[in-house]
Amino acid sequence: MDTLKLFDAELLAMQYIWEHEPLQAARMADDFLELYGWKKSTTYIVLKRLESKGAILREKPKYQVRALVSREQVQHAETANLLDKMFGGSFTSLFASFLSSDRVSDTTLAELRTLIEEKQKK
Repeated sequence: MDTLKLFDAELLAMQYIWEHEPLQAARMADDFLELYGWKKSTTYIVLKRLESKGAILREKPKYQVRALVSREQVQHAETANLLDKMFGGSFTSLFASFLSSDRVSDTTLAELRTLIEEKQKK
């Protein structure tokens, strides 16, 4: 699953699908027209790309859409892509960059510490 690469429009569509599945493609196209100003053809093109990547299944009647990959699978794949692309595969470099941010609060650090301790116990 690490090879699944979703572009921004595809990720937006997947987030919608995870929240509303199963759903009809026509409903999604109507909602995306209202929410984002997408033409129906744009929504259908994005759905076709997701289907060709194996991320969704569209089936008749009325093109019911459902996800074939979970949010967690996509998060792991996207994280792996980011790690390889920006940090040469190094978790240490990723966390060093993260920790150097001014947006890291004491609460976040405590939560991370707890997660690390839990991982070490496994």
